[in-house]
Amino acid sequence: MAGCATRPVSNEDAVFVPKNRILDSSLLSKASGTGQVIIKRDSGFGGSACSNRVYVDGKAIADLGPSEKVVVYPTIGQHIFSSWPNGICGGGMTEISGEVTESSVKVFRVGYGSNGDFGIHPTAF
Repeated sequence: MAGCATRPVSNEDAVFVPKNRILDSSLLSKASGTGQVIIKRDSGFGGSACSNRVYVDGKAIADLGPSEKVVVYPTIGQHIFSSWPNGICGGGMTEISGEVTESSVKVFRVGYGSNGDFGIHPTAF
């Protein structure tokens, strides 16, 4: 399974998810009292047959393909960020809590580990 692990992609190398896979655009614009969060999908073979749906507080935002990202602007405070593989790909819903602030950008990556585990994680990449 090590060959199926995905690899982090930089914010610069990740491409924006196409508009036709945006499910809810209400969080895509910066407004007063919001902070920036980047959610990006790893590159690599693991799970590449399926898109991954990403959520903010249970609201479906976009379906990400490999090496794609979506930038959202939730209100300042605590939020739950989630992802779920679409289609036949393995893995179930994975969630993580994050504190959104005006002063920093929060970055999460979605991908598969070397043992096939699917997850959403904070990242420095």
